[in-house]
Amino acid sequence: MARPRSGTKASATPPEPDARARLITAGIRVLAERGYDATTVKEVAREAGVNQGLVHYYFGSKDALLLAVAQEARLQYMTELKKLREETPLEKLAAASFAWGEQLLKETPEQFRVRYELFAIGLHNKELKPAVAESLRCVDEEVALTVARIRHGEDAPPEPIDQHYAAIMKACIDGLSLHHLLDDSFDPAPVYRLLSRIVLASLELLPEGKKPPARKAKAQARRGKVAVPRGGVSRRGRGQRRR
Repeated sequence: MARPRSGTKASATPPEPDARARLITAGIRVLAERGYDATTVKEVAREAGVNQGLVHYYFGSKDALLLAVAQEARLQYMTELKKLREETPLEKLAAASFAWGEQLLKETPEQFRVRYELFAIGLHNKELKPAVAESLRCVDEEVALTVARIRHGEDAPPEPIDQHYAAIMKACIDGLSLHHLLDDSFDPAPVYRLLSRIVLASLELLPEGKKPPARKAKAQARRGKVAVPRGGVSRRGRGQRRR
């Protein structure tokens, strides 16, 4: 909803119907290139080709503009992930989801840059902190829905473990992307692939959708060729025979 300037009445029709969308698009470009501190309302308005006053009309402040920019990026992410989940065959969904995530790391660094600027806003602006937290929860839920479909083979409400998987993957991806943004020599791709293997193994899935082979009991007692009984070593003195 448009926000009028302080002390003025909201006009019946906005001055430029598409100005808000243009400001958000311009905000993504400027924030990704310059960062929050170096970005000015004037610069965003110039990039969007609109009057500077419209930034205040639609958003009220630079912080609120950043929040709107991040929300738009979030909606795009959630829409694409939902489409991937609905259109990909179940047996290929796990591998396809990780491949899509790796593609995002390579092709859309600006989305991650804006995301980290949003984190900073949430930390120092108490008024916007709840909105930032809600944005994070929405992304977590969409990722958890994908994990739930992979684990259960159908659309189902995420269980706590699905949400935990989602939080782990998001935290790792954010860390890899942030490292890359701060150090151009760091390549997150091989680490991301290792992360995918770890998660898929934990889910008992391989890229082809097959379960890994069952491991022999305690790896043959750590290569000692000694069978380990179910339940481990007896508590009766470790090796003492029962009389």
